[in-house]
Amino acid sequence: MEHQNVAIVLGGTNPHKALIENLKSRGYYTILIDYYENPPAKSVADKHIRESTLDKEKVYELAKKYEAKLVISTCIDQANVTACYVAGKLNLTKPYSYEIASEIADKTRMKQRMVNAGIPTASFILTDRLEGLDIENLNFPLVVKPSDTNGSKGVMRVDNQTELKKYLANALDLSRNGKAVIEEFVEGDEFGIDCFITNGIATVITTHRKRKPNKKDGSVIFSIGSISPAPISDKVKIKIGEIANKIAKEFGLENTPLLMQLIINGEEVNVVEFAPRIGGGLNFRKINMFAHFDILSASVDSFLNIPVKVDFKNIDFKYSENHIYTQPGIFGKIVGIEDLIKDGTIKEFYINKSKGSVIEKGHASKDRIGSFIAEGKDLEEIKLRIRKVFNYIKIYDESGSEMKFESLYDDLILD
Repeated sequence: MEHQNVAIVLGGTNPHKALIENLKSRGYYTILIDYYENPPAKSVADKHIRESTLDKEKVYELAKKYEAKLVISTCIDQANVTACYVAGKLNLTKPYSYEIASEIADKTRMKQRMVNAGIPTASFILTDRLEGLDIENLNFPLVVKPSDTNGSKGVMRVDNQTELKKYLANALDLSRNGKAVIEEFVEGDEFGIDCFITNGIATVITTHRKRKPNKKDGSVIFSIGSISPAPISDKVKIKIGEIANKIAKEFGLENTPLLMQLIINGEEVNVVEFAPRIGGGLNFRKINMFAHFDILSASVDSFLNIPVKVDFKNIDFKYSENHIYTQPGIFGKIVGIEDLIKDGTIKEFYINKSKGSVIEKGHASKDRIGSFIAEGKDLEEIKLRIRKVFNYIKIYDESGSEMKFESLYDDLILD
């Protein structure tokens, strides 16, 4: 560590592993803060400290102790809040203020500002209680979500009053601030849009249509993967660009990635939420591999206040990210991946779990065994490759018994 600048990295996922490798190539001594014992990024960090990335004061204390020159996260909203908080207290560079990071990470405050700025989003209310709700201006089906959690945790579709009470109680319990959002369910397909903002102007780099299982059994609303590039008309592309620039202007975003989650139905576009960060999972790899734009390195530049040149390649084939979920158990190992990479069925694979990890009954991103990317000239070729993967690989628990896949993947496996 002597004579090296120290960078504190908040979060230990696979994107953070790549982030640490990027920072080390820039000469930083890297300290990973993550409360898990063996997160993926631990293997490349110079030092790992088991603390919560949400504990702003603890991270501040550690940043002072190690004289950090950079505090950074890449793909976790609440960790970005902590990074901006500590950077502000220590007068370090950051892409936006702590106040802006906090407002965007709070789904209610974010949505209210979107409404005020004329950015299209679903009608909603905020509540901190189960009884006395006034939802007469909202129409079923609804979506209930905690106002300040990461990913899909606690996000439920609600079709009636009985479900509303049940899932709202869960959302309030998961929310750190004790509040939940109830919003109208907007019909349409869900899309992820990756942008980069330079000098306050947003450029759309890649698009993907999310794949979600058709489940109405109390499961969270979650993603099993995506297809890119997304089938979007030129007229809708223009609307998306206009929305991205409205977001940049309203929230004062100047030099940062921008990830938007949209519902598109015909030519109607609604913003579910957005974040000034890169996407989780393999999103940063897909953008680098197929659009030839290193959005992770650009994200580091944004934290260092280095201007980013947005230069990328348009894509004329299809590729798909796919997440692997199993039934609950204690993860042991996954077999067969190497063969499928060797024969070209899988382009890349990332493991999320180490041996001994507990797989819970749930479908948040933390429950994924791993993710892989498949490429093809069209959807049919991708479909064949995904089917081959799930027919070939085996996952075993710690005792050697096979862990069964969740039955989620019918959209691209079954005829």
